[in-house]
Amino acid sequence: MSDQPIEPKVEPQAAQPIPTPEAEPVEGEKFDAARAMALIEKLRGEIKELKVKAKKADELTEAEQKRKEAEMTELQKKQAELDKANAELKALHLTEMRRAAAVKTGLPLAFAERLKGETPEELEADAKLLLEALPKAPQTPKIEPTSPGPGAGVGETIAQRRARIYGSNVDPLDPNYAKAHGGGVLWPEKTLTPK
Repeated sequence: MSDQPIEPKVEPQAAQPIPTPEAEPVEGEKFDAARAMALIEKLRGEIKELKVKAKKADELTEAEQKRKEAEMTELQKKQAELDKANAELKALHLTEMRRAAAVKTGLPLAFAERLKGETPEELEADAKLLLEALPKAPQTPKIEPTSPGPGAGVGETIAQRRARIYGSNVDPLDPNYAKAHGGGVLWPEKTLTPK
């Protein structure tokens, strides 16, 4: 004889058809409140019965599931755990391959989960296609720092730098220089005398 237990078959109960209301008004027929209330009470009773039957069906389904779990051998339980662990490992491995393919192709990591494929080659090809579809950001120009570090102005003194920038022998407060070069500070020529 085999080690497999014989499972009794549980047949689901057939749902009883819900009767259609008999109190549909026909044109020209008057509304009968007593007959309508009787129909409402009858339908409420049927709903209560159906709720009880649905609850019993749920309980039977849950009991059947527990019975199946109890009948599982230790080997079957370990096999189910192993299958679950293998599925999780495969998902983690695929996630890591997607991340590696995104890094290798220069795709932003936010798009790594969108890659499709099972092998690293397929994932890299998909990453390249996705990278080509993304809009290209303009390259920022390389800008030198505005505050140079120590030793940047070693070959030039402050006086030499001032002469290079302003020219030699320049007095920015000299009115003649300001008039000649179109700007600067112009002081009034009047002397201030007390009154």
